[in-house]
Amino acid sequence: MKNYLKIVLFAMAVCTMIACHDDEKKILGFDVDKENITIGCYGGEDILKVSSENVWVAISSEPWITISPANGVGDTECKIVIDSSLVNDMRNAVIRFSPVGYDVVEIPVYQTGFDKQIVIEEADIEIESSAKADKRKFKTKITTNVEFNVNVEYSDSESVKWLTVPEYTIELERGARPRTLELEFEWKMNPEFNNRVAKIHFTPVNEEDELKEPSVLTVTQKAAPIIEDNRAGDSLALITIAERVGYLNLGSYDNSENMRNWNHVKLWEVTDTTLPCKEAIGRVREYSFFMVNTKESIPQEVKYLKYAEKISFYGNVNTMLLSIPLDTHICNLEYLKELEIGAYGLVSLPKELARLGNTLEVLNLSSNNFNDIPDVITPENFPKLKSLNLIANKRWTMNDLRKVGDYEDRDGVGLYINTNVNGNLERLLRWDNLEELRLSNNYIEGKLPDFQIGVDGVEGYTQEDADKFGGDTINNLVNSKIPKILPNMKLLSINLNYFTGEAPDWLLYHPHLLDWFPEALIFSQYDGGVDSNGKVVGFTNSPKDFEYYYDFFPGYRDKYELKEEWED
Repeated sequence: MKNYLKIVLFAMAVCTMIACHDDEKKILGFDVDKENITIGCYGGEDILKVSSENVWVAISSEPWITISPANGVGDTECKIVIDSSLVNDMRNAVIRFSPVGYDVVEIPVYQTGFDKQIVIEEADIEIESSAKADKRKFKTKITTNVEFNVNVEYSDSESVKWLTVPEYTIELERGARPRTLELEFEWKMNPEFNNRVAKIHFTPVNEEDELKEPSVLTVTQKAAPIIEDNRAGDSLALITIAERVGYLNLGSYDNSENMRNWNHVKLWEVTDTTLPCKEAIGRVREYSFFMVNTKESIPQEVKYLKYAEKISFYGNVNTMLLSIPLDTHICNLEYLKELEIGAYGLVSLPKELARLGNTLEVLNLSSNNFNDIPDVITPENFPKLKSLNLIANKRWTMNDLRKVGDYEDRDGVGLYINTNVNGNLERLLRWDNLEELRLSNNYIEGKLPDFQIGVDGVEGYTQEDADKFGGDTINNLVNSKIPKILPNMKLLSINLNYFTGEAPDWLLYHPHLLDWFPEALIFSQYDGGVDSNGKVVGFTNSPKDFEYYYDFFPGYRDKYELKEEWED
């Protein structure tokens, strides 16, 4: 039995050896299972099955093809790795197999190129109607292989450009292979009660770069909440304004609380003597926002607070860095008497502000960034104005006005006037109805304007003026031919400026001079200041005391000396 098993095993081994020998004899010559390779622009891998009787070696005609293994014998699977394309057109190469004893075999490789493309990751975006300033933005990813421009098309009814296109660079350092960049768009809040739509078009810089289809991102912004013409509408308007200006005390506006209990809000009462009409009872009369954080103008919701008599916005974050033009929304409030927009970052006023001229009595624009007195501020536009405040319109602190030009690339230094060059200041000094004019702490240089009776309509004091002041108290003014400038002025401040030269007689002998605290608010100019000619600032004839004044107005001595003694 044992011998029999040995014979069987031996026979099986012989058969196996014969079979293997027969298989080896089947590989004759050289063969590859594909005639060519075709692959897309992004590249990838393919497999070539090689059968060869003898040793072979393979190489590629182009470096963007890798062969592994690159040599062999018998049956072999070759992995062909192809890089992504760098061109727009088709490219090709050849893989050459060189077997020992046989002719070279060439396998063509074809790779499609990248189409000219600008691909948007998400073609439709919806955004809210409002949000905090740091949240009013969205991002989109763009994959492209061409330089492109960005243009925004707004709906037909939309005149406001409410999207800001960011600055961007495209680095196409790898030919036609697309690159992906992320763009962040900023948006303004929607003041309208309807959705609004903008289409952002991405178009090639070069006209010959034709796209298969347009590249457009559609942005839809939700509508603002509807504000009705009633008390509830007033509360919603206030809350919306607070949100839009980034009011730092937003939590004090609580819809669950009666509006009467809101901070810095006052309503019209039936007993108010200036009640404009019966419909105004219970509506907002006054409101104030202190400390806000915005880069935009006063929100358009102010127009819905139609019965407002007094409005204040004061204190914005990084005021000196801002350049905000005031929009026209506030210009149609027909009952507005007092308007304060201070330390907000304003640089201009619309001409439509003159619509407030029939009612406005107080205008406070202190601590903004005006480079000049806004053109709209004239006696003709505001015949009822009593108080004008333009104090501290400075972006930067500077004591030497020879350096003014250094700040041109930073939007100027602030309210800068050279009275020797222009007469903008004269416009304010000829405003007879003003009772308060505050111009302290600006960059106003030159000689304080002088005036002559009979020139440009300048008048002198009359006996009627003397009678208003108590008869003989100011009789000397009638005969001295001193110009009548700012005759109703109860408070004038021009200190901490850069005036030089002599103070004019209309100022030195003004019948209200001692009411203005002149030592501090008139004659004290910027300490250590130097004007654009390198001259140390200050009036050359600032009085050491006011004896000259009492000699001119003998009736005032008792009045002001008694007052000073009482204050002491």
